[in-house]
Amino acid sequence: MPTVYIDEFVGISNRFEALPLAFAIQKKFGHPIVLDWHELDSFCVKGTKRGKVGLFAKLGALRVRNCDLSLFESLGNKKVICRSLDGPSEYLDPIYLEVARRVKAAPFVVEGIQRAFAPWRGRPVVAVHIRQGDYQLVSESRYDIGAEWPAVPIWWYAAAMQKVLELQPDTVFFLASNGSAEVLKPITDRFPVFQLDLKSPYTYKGPDHASEVNPVADLFALACCPVLLATPVSGYSHWAANVMGAPSDSIVPISGCTSDNPQFGLVRMFGSRMPRWRESGRTGSDILPLGERWQGVDLSRPANLEWLAT
Repeated sequence: MPTVYIDEFVGISNRFEALPLAFAIQKKFGHPIVLDWHELDSFCVKGTKRGKVGLFAKLGALRVRNCDLSLFESLGNKKVICRSLDGPSEYLDPIYLEVARRVKAAPFVVEGIQRAFAPWRGRPVVAVHIRQGDYQLVSESRYDIGAEWPAVPIWWYAAAMQKVLELQPDTVFFLASNGSAEVLKPITDRFPVFQLDLKSPYTYKGPDHASEVNPVADLFALACCPVLLATPVSGYSHWAANVMGAPSDSIVPISGCTSDNPQFGLVRMFGSRMPRWRESGRTGSDILPLGERWQGVDLSRPANLEWLAT
């Protein structure tokens, strides 16, 4: 029977972005969807099965990496290994958020998030997502658009967190990050920061993606926060702010800002697919520069965990 398989060809948030195409194929042609992912002990995707993309699955399968409309409409009788993060808008846009709602955290993940956020119930919470590892830090003192996978300097996050406290002094920060804890010390030693206590059992992606905390749990926790100090281009920030849970305000650096003159922009694009988010991070599109008082950003909101149980 023709089947859609998704293996571990990229990180978890990018694989989530492959799901809408897989479900669009299922909706049009009836293909079952098989996921070969280590992290399926931490969540499930309703309407899929867990399996292995072994030799039998690969035999005769079409590897779909860039799916345009013509290719999509030819897939009716084909076995597919789905490695495309995009596809025809007329099929993917209408089901994008519906597919996201199929992704459900495991009970132990929900409980771990609830446990971490419980001491701060009612307090304003701002999320901080710092991507290290395979993201490239071009300059220690300046942030510029240009690198394919641009890391944001730690000083920018520190400046944004300081600004948040100036505007909303009782804010606490939920931190999710991969990479070195030593690099994070200018933040963790200075600001009211908390993290999950769910250790990561996943090491298969290597040191570039290493995280002490379960990355699936971190992603669900980020999506509980109404404001996110984001990593532009990162699919992880995108799914947290624009896809899972309720809409979040993403605060991002303005290209050309420096440690002496940090600048902040606002991105709102809930329900948009990842290509638009990545275009924003690489060109500056969809970024609204924020003034001194961050007008229009409500920093008084607490975390919303209710959606985790729905």
